Amino acid sequence: MAQTWYIQMTILIHEAESREEAALFLAEAVANDLKQLSASRTGPLTLLLSGGWTPAPAYKALAKADLDWSRVSVGLVDDRWVDDKNPASNAKLVSESFLNEGASAACFVPMYKDGLSAVQAASDIDAEYAPFSSPDIVILGMGPDGHTASWFPDSMGLESAMSADTKAVVAAIDATGCPVAGDLTERMTITMPVLLNASHIFLLISGQEKRQVLEEQSKQLPVHRLIGQLTRPMEVVWAP
Repeated sequence: MAQTWYIQMTILIHEAESREEAALFLAEAVANDLKQLSASRTGPLTLLLSGGWTPAPAYKALAKADLDWSRVSVGLVDDRWVDDKNPASNAKLVSESFLNEGASAACFVPMYKDGLSAVQAASDIDAEYAPFSSPDIVILGMGPDGHTASWFPDSMGLESAMSADTKAVVAAIDATGCPVAGDLTERMTITMPVLLNASHIFLLISGQEKRQVLEEQSKQLPVHRLIGQLTRPMEVVWAP
């Protein structure tokens, strides 16, 4: 069973004994949130999901929740600038681990436009992501360099994406030269105001290295720049 405590006012940590337990804990927490929201109001619910293999088991478990998924609009926190047939696509991962696992009735909004660069497509995707400007639930991940979303340290477009004053919902990122980004450096990502407006943020991480990055509280790393501006706690789900 996950143990829970605060490490500061805006970070609530749930420590699981295994990654399987962490995935199930996160899925149950998100499902409960969605059920409460569904019962308390009419209209669509908004959920933003991150890519990567770490959250995939949680998505599979969440998709089996007894919910009216037709009321849920699902978007991405970020994505590589590739189509959904590419194995590196976050849209592909979400489709396979979530939409195809039981949540197929949800409305999914991808982050890619064929034939355009990320910069060229940013305004169109921004319009499509307007409903996610104040999301109900966001599931984030974090890299060992302290990036979350596609907010890579020293990437081109980072300061625009992380500006609390930007009116944009999404931003193009060029992560050339950022080792953790790999070869696919062209990205699309949500912006800082989206997370500051979110009702509930979960951060799913595993391993001691990422735990140390989170707890060192460097004001320079993107994840800590986010934490420093939050007005409500972010729930961290961690497993060894």
